[in-house]
Amino acid sequence: MSQASVLTAREARFGAVGRLVASLRPVAALLRPYRRWVIGAIGVNLGIYVATIGAAVAGAALVGRALTGATAQQLEPLIWVVVALLVPLGVLGWLDIVVTHVMSFRLLHDLRLVLYERFRELAPAYLLVRRSGDVTRAAIADVELLELFTSHMAPPLVAALTIPALALIGLAWIDWPLALVVLPFAIAVASVPSWLLERARAQGDALRTGLGDLGANVVDVVQGSREILASGATEEMLARIRRQHQSILGASIAHGRRSGIEQAATDGLVGLAAITTLVVASALVVNGSMPASALPMALVLATGAFGPLISISGTFREVGQVSAAAERVQALLDERPSVVDLVERPPSGPVAPRIEFVDVRFAYGETLPEVLHGVSFTLEPGETVALVGPSGAGKSTCANLLLRLWDVRSGSIRIGGHDVRGFPQRSLRAQMAVVPQDVYLFHTTVRENIRLGRPDATNEEVEAVSDLAYAAEFIEALPDGWDTVLGERGATLSGGQRQRIAIARALLRDAPILLMDEAVSNLDAESERELHRALMAVSSHRTTLLIAHRPSTIRLADRVVVLRSGRVDEVGSYTELMARESGSLARLLASATPWTRG
Repeated sequence: MSQASVLTAREARFGAVGRLVASLRPVAALLRPYRRWVIGAIGVNLGIYVATIGAAVAGAALVGRALTGATAQQLEPLIWVVVALLVPLGVLGWLDIVVTHVMSFRLLHDLRLVLYERFRELAPAYLLVRRSGDVTRAAIADVELLELFTSHMAPPLVAALTIPALALIGLAWIDWPLALVVLPFAIAVASVPSWLLERARAQGDALRTGLGDLGANVVDVVQGSREILASGATEEMLARIRRQHQSILGASIAHGRRSGIEQAATDGLVGLAAITTLVVASALVVNGSMPASALPMALVLATGAFGPLISISGTFREVGQVSAAAERVQALLDERPSVVDLVERPPSGPVAPRIEFVDVRFAYGETLPEVLHGVSFTLEPGETVALVGPSGAGKSTCANLLLRLWDVRSGSIRIGGHDVRGFPQRSLRAQMAVVPQDVYLFHTTVRENIRLGRPDATNEEVEAVSDLAYAAEFIEALPDGWDTVLGERGATLSGGQRQRIAIARALLRDAPILLMDEAVSNLDAESERELHRALMAVSSHRTTLLIAHRPSTIRLADRVVVLRSGRVDEVGSYTELMARESGSLARLLASATPWTRG
């Protein structure tokens, strides 16, 4: 029987509670490496309840005996018992916070690191079908919510099972009818969270989904504010957010209404249990079955039996959200990356920067059409090759496959004679420096944005590559020079300035293979000429793949590979291909805009 069918059978057998246990099992599994901390937290939590109820029972016994005429000498042992139990409560309370929360924060820390690593493994294919706001919610909000389980559900759960049992044993020792009276109320209070558990799960999932969608839309609005303002879509976006707020409001009200019902049921049952215990205990005293001095102690034990149950019931009102968050986190952890390392170590010996595309076929999904159809071409060590073609020809796809952001459907891509799948991903990408068309700059200083190419680089090295990329002049003119903090995504810079910083970052990496994806598309003519001079200097000892559409950039290449509809249409030098008036490159450039031809 498969795991899925086993879980289905269990759910059918145990109903809502079984589904709750199944949904929280992933969180419990995450606690296994911290089992010593879990045991410590359970022990401390249990000690607090035992000491609290013990002191209360001893105090009640003290009051009962005092009211029935006990002497001071007879009361003295009980006074010392109360003192002995109350003194360690402060220490236990401190330990409870330290042990429980240290355990929880360590778990959250480790879990976030695991999720960040998983995002790295899943990107970029995963992000094609997921919004960045959803990913942010999983890494921050959902993980943070799991602290509610680790700190306020798991350790108190043992106390909620143990303390009522001990209290019932104490009541039975005083007079067994008292235990029989309290037992059904204790069972009822413990079962309150399960009464509306399905509704709690649905509401929790709806609330978390709504908040996640709202967060994702807010991210879209913030990042796309320029486009929204330019297109006059401000009111439409605000209306969309208002509708989401209204939906969240409805889910929150439903969540609060259900929580109120559960709170009222719990309080009513506890109150009814106290009244019933008082009536029965009073009757037992009147009948002479129980001494009057035991009456306060019986009431303390009866109410004390419900303390942990009330605490855990209050927390379990949020179990729907915790369960939904746990399922989303676990789904991310279980998600299989589209590209996985097939080896642990790179090929031994030096790897020549010779790149070969051999009959490469690729599609972005199993059911999607191919975008590359048997592509084959070669880059020799130290050679610069321009990859040219109309939009959608497959140029950027070739770059993505070389970086192994996706794997080929058939054929192979080789570096130094080794299939790229024969390298660990980190080792493969360490051999390449990339200048993308869409440059991402971080909200930090210019110097640190460039140093991302090589974190251990000195300030002098950062400035040297910036000068080579013709970025030093405008950087030094910024308000704080190299220490100027760029806006999010480098919004305070022009497109050409952002690309020159990205080029400096790539040069700092000093990798044997240089990949430039439309790297000069946002540069003016003068900046482009300056950058061309830099490229000629830095590419002489590197294997360089240029994805380009400007003739001035294409001319820099030793050879040109023209793609059309996912196939290699022609290969040759710029001069050779332009000499063919009916050739693909000549027709492509002839149809380009004047700015592109410049």
